[in-house]
Amino acid sequence: MDQKEKLIRKYQQILEGTKEEIFPLLCPVREKEWLQDWEYKMIYSESGFAEKGCIFETNNNYGSFQWVVTEHDKDNHKLQFIKVRANDIYVIIDIDLTEKGEKLTLGNIQYTFIPLGNEAAEIMYRENTEEAFNKHMEKWEDSLNYYLKHAKMLL
Repeated sequence: MDQKEKLIRKYQQILEGTKEEIFPLLCPVREKEWLQDWEYKMIYSESGFAEKGCIFETNNNYGSFQWVVTEHDKDNHKLQFIKVRANDIYVIIDIDLTEKGEKLTLGNIQYTFIPLGNEAAEIMYRENTEEAFNKHMEKWEDSLNYYLKHAKMLL
C-alpha cells in the first residue's frame, strides 16, 4: 500500500473562562449542553463522563466514529481522544488548556489525521481542508464562549 502521510491541523481557541470551568465541558455528555447538533452514544464510562478509557460513538455528516479518551489529565488540563472511522481513518485529537489571565484561557488543539490507504487519504484531504477545519474550530469556540457567558447553548 502506497500510504500518504498524515495530516496535522492546529488551532488556538481564545476561551472566556478558566481552565477549571472549561475542562469538564470537553466531555461527550457535557458537550450536549453547549454544542448544537452534538449527538453521541456512550459505550463505556465508569463515571458516566469523560475519563481515561471512556468509549463513545458519534454519527454525523462525516460518518460513524468510535472514540476513546486516551488522556484525561484534570490537574494539567490536557485531553487526548482517538477517533476511528472503521477501515478508513484514525484521528488523534490533543487539547491543552493554558490560562492567559483572569477568565481567559487558550485552547491549543491539534488534530492528527492518519488515513488507512490511498482512497482514505484522498477523502481525508478533501474533508479536512484548512478552511473547513478552521470553520469547525471557530464554531466550537463560539459555541463554548457563548455557553460560558450565558449558561445556555448558542442556537
